[in-house]
Amino acid sequence: MGEPARLQLKVRHYEVDQYGHVNHAQYVHYLEVARIEALDALGLSLAEMRRQGYLILAVELSVKYLAPARSGEPLEIVTYVREIRGARSFWIQEIRDAGTQRPLVTAEVTGAFATVDGRPARIPLSFRERLSAIYVPDAGTTQGK
Repeated sequence: MGEPARLQLKVRHYEVDQYGHVNHAQYVHYLEVARIEALDALGLSLAEMRRQGYLILAVELSVKYLAPARSGEPLEIVTYVREIRGARSFWIQEIRDAGTQRPLVTAEVTGAFATVDGRPARIPLSFRERLSAIYVPDAGTTQGK
């Protein structure tokens, strides 16, 4: 069993909407950046996967907005894989206030592996082995609570 990947970033002023907090769509960008950074850290950059003939595509996303973030606030994004099954991987992510660790957003993402021509493909063993570093099947999250 592995450990969740963690990414820290600061909210930029242009990501804030007229209500004074991060626009809901921006959180989806944060989540994507965190997944890509986690994959990069495992040696599975998008370019490397493509070189090996594979893609990983987000096919389903469920997001819960719990509390707002504001311009200049530091955030931490926790990312891990909860399950790997066939061609699919199930990811859990949580965006927290980096200082207080208060959860702001929780998300569940389904990733599908495919060949570069778009056909579904089982996750290669070498990819599974690398993903094991962030595989946390029983970790708790505030998703659904």
